[in-house]
Amino acid sequence: MNERTLDLLTAADPARGVPVGPGDVEALLRRASHDVTGYDLRPPVRRRRVLVAAAAILAVAAVTGTTAAVLVRGGPPADPGVPVVPAPSVVPSCLDRLADGVTKAPYDGVRGAFEYLRTSGTSGGTVQMKNGKFASMQYQVETSTWTAADGSQRRRTTTQAPTYADETSRIYFRDNPGMLPTLGTSTVDLPPAEVSRPDVPAADPAAMADALYRPRENGPSQAIAGVEDLVRARVLDAAHRSALLRFLARTDGVACAGELTDPVGRTGIAVSAPFGAGPRPSPGDHGSESVLVDPATGEIIAAGYTDGTGTTWHTLYLERGFTDTRPPR
Repeated sequence: MNERTLDLLTAADPARGVPVGPGDVEALLRRASHDVTGYDLRPPVRRRRVLVAAAAILAVAAVTGTTAAVLVRGGPPADPGVPVVPAPSVVPSCLDRLADGVTKAPYDGVRGAFEYLRTSGTSGGTVQMKNGKFASMQYQVETSTWTAADGSQRRRTTTQAPTYADETSRIYFRDNPGMLPTLGTSTVDLPPAEVSRPDVPAADPAAMADALYRPRENGPSQAIAGVEDLVRARVLDAAHRSALLRFLARTDGVACAGELTDPVGRTGIAVSAPFGAGPRPSPGDHGSESVLVDPATGEIIAAGYTDGTGTTWHTLYLERGFTDTRPPR
């Protein structure tokens, strides 16, 4: 190459006068191409380097016996100073799933002059006799109530014959008939002042907690007891049924306890909370307060007590709704 040719090539060099750092070849090419052409001609992505790094990681894993995860992708490398935190995986609880799936009950959207409820419950009594032993009986009571807007109520009660724990108990109560219930059906009208009927909280889990979880010192079983008191006296729409389940879902100590069937053959999800688990828990297993939830409508269909032998449903919620008529006296 003669001197004249070298001078011409030097004058035409696009990188002439461009400062270049050690090894910064790609920066030089970008700067030079932009100065000459006006375009930002970026060099192609150097994928070979990434693939070589991935192969090296896999080779290390093969030698050490460890598992290596390799992510190959384009774009700038992640900042090593910023940790990558995976998105949390939120698994809804059984009660939240029940609340999400609440469907329409037969009475939803229906209105009438009276709020109607029919329940069946177990009652009874235990008495210590003179010899120190105990006489026990129990009997079934079915109750239908028609409650007007002013709170007045007509209540019809049917009481069945009692059953006794043993022959000694039967003889004791036979000899003390004043302790026995009045059998058959009776109807009574009650003025508002004689009717204990809780207000329905707002359809919000926090409002449900404020109204139904009192006193909290009794522990989570009190939350379920509050639910029982409410559904024994009031008909709840779908929004309130859903909020009720979410309130229980957010109460520590309340949990689903599997699928059970009540005495009339209805299958639901049992929800329980242990007795004696308040701020000052009682030692030992005292059993649990339980309710049975219809998995479709979210209604409470039974309430009871669970211990080591199983669940005894002391209250069955048989009918709910609204009506314009009530039976004669």
